[in-house]
Amino acid sequence: MRISTFAVTALASSALALPSVTSPAPREEDRTCMTRDEAKEMVDIYARLIANYKPEDCERYCASDFVDRSDSINAFIFKPLGEPTFATKEIFMQAQLSNPPFPVVIDAIDAVDCGVIALRWHATFGAANLPSRGITIIGTTKREGWWQIRSLDVEFNSLVWLLNMGGNYTWEG
Repeated sequence: MRISTFAVTALASSALALPSVTSPAPREEDRTCMTRDEAKEMVDIYARLIANYKPEDCERYCASDFVDRSDSINAFIFKPLGEPTFATKEIFMQAQLSNPPFPVVIDAIDAVDCGVIALRWHATFGAANLPSRGITIIGTTKREGWWQIRSLDVEFNSLVWLLNMGGNYTWEG
């Protein structure tokens, strides 16, 4: 098969004429990558925020543009699935004040990629005393001279959690 020089030139010049697609430049605070030790520290802070809440941890370690998303929690609090669970730091702080402490165990930090941490955990407590397993993705940023949590994406076995809280469900299949 022969391709003419004209066809190759036309194709190349049309590709050059297309507008380039570029991402916006990353913000200065998001250019820094955390170390594995810093990621471990952030995971410890996360565990305190969700399982043994103290407002001072949130004030220091949650970024001003913090957001928490969890369809597992949305199902419990009757929020539409897919919406942020706690859209602001202030809403998250209010919600955490009413949560009793519970034992969370970090099973593994599976990935650390600059400002993102992926981890697995479980919590065994309450009436059923069964382990509810969960996965969390922590988005971070380095502001004010230290790492802060910018976003939480959390999903867990909400049916086991319901049993642990003393609830029940009926399977209709």
